[in-house]
Amino acid sequence: MHVEVYTSASAFQELRAEWGQLLSQLPFQSVFYTPEWQETWWRHFGASHQLRLLAVRSNAGLLQGLVPLMESPAAEGPPTLTLLGDLEVCDYLDVLTSSMQSQVVAQVVVEYLLQQGGDHFALHLPNVYHRSSTLDAFHQQLLRAGLKVEVEQIETCPTIDLPTDWEDYLTMLRGKDRHELRRKLRRAEAAAQLAYHVTQDAVHLDADIDTFVALHRMSQQDAKQGFMTAEKEAFFRDMAHQMWAQGWLDLAFLAADGAPIATLCCFTYGTTYAAYNSGYHPGYSELSAGIVLFAERIRAAITRGFTTFDFMRGNESYKYRFGATDRPLYQLFARTACPVQGSPL
Repeated sequence: MHVEVYTSASAFQELRAEWGQLLSQLPFQSVFYTPEWQETWWRHFGASHQLRLLAVRSNAGLLQGLVPLMESPAAEGPPTLTLLGDLEVCDYLDVLTSSMQSQVVAQVVVEYLLQQGGDHFALHLPNVYHRSSTLDAFHQQLLRAGLKVEVEQIETCPTIDLPTDWEDYLTMLRGKDRHELRRKLRRAEAAAQLAYHVTQDAVHLDADIDTFVALHRMSQQDAKQGFMTAEKEAFFRDMAHQMWAQGWLDLAFLAADGAPIATLCCFTYGTTYAAYNSGYHPGYSELSAGIVLFAERIRAAITRGFTTFDFMRGNESYKYRFGATDRPLYQLFARTACPVQGSPL
C-alpha cells in the first residue's frame, strides 16, 4: 500500500465516488464522515489550516483508507496534524477504513508521517467513537514507532437502541420517567393546539432555517450561550442545504396555537436518527416544548424503522430520562518524544 496526499479543496469532489464506497464499509456510520459534510466545514472554517487528505491505496490503486487531516500551526513545537473538523460542530471524527484494514492502514500512515516529519510532528485524533478500530490500530502503530501516545475519553453521546414499536419503547423507560413523559405530553396537548412540521419542500427550506436560527438564538442560555455566531450561522445554513440535497436532514418544528415554539435539526443517515441541534421559545417553558418535540421525533424514528436514536454529544440529564445510555468518545494524541520546532509536513 501507499499514500497519496491531496492538499487542494478540489479533492472533495475528485474523491467523492471512492469516498462514498469506502463509507459503506465502515462499522459505524455518520454524516460527519461524508465528503459533503467535510467539504462544507472546510469551506467555512478551513482558512487557517492546510489540507492534508491522506488516501491509502492498494498497489492496484483501490482506496483502502482515507485520513482527512489538516495541519494547524502551533504556538511552540511542531505543527499538529488533526482530523478535519472541530469539536464544536462535528460530533464524530475518524480515520475512514474497514475494521479488517485498520491495522495496515495505520501502519502505512504512521510510516508516511515519520518519513515526512521525522522527529517533528504531532497527531491529534479527537471525537473518535468508542467502537472504532482507529484507536487500537493507531495506538499500537504509534507506540511501535516510538512516539508518546495518550488516549482518553473526552465526551459521551447518549444513545437509545430503538425497538420497533412506540409502546415497547415506553416500557423500556424507568417507571418514573415513563409516567413523567406521558404527563408532559398530556399537559401540552391540553394547554394548546399542537402541530408538528418537518420541512418537506425545498421551496420552504430557507424560511424554515430562518425559524430554526431564531428559536435557537432565543434559547441561547446555558450551554448554547453564544454558539450561533454569524460565522456558525453561515455554516449552518450551507450545511442544511447540503444535507437536504442528500436526503439526510430533518428540520422539525413544534407549533402551539400556530406559533413555532421548538425546533430540532436531525440527521437521517444509515440506521441512525441523530438529533444535532435544537432551539425553543423560552416563553412556552410550561409546555415542556423541547421534551414534547424530542418525544415526537423518537416516535417518528421508530415508525420509519431506524434502530438508533442518537442524542449526540453531551450528558444532559434529559437524555437519560428518555432511556439513553452512554457511548463514549475518545481522543488520541501522539507526539515525538522530544518535540522541537520543525518544518511543516
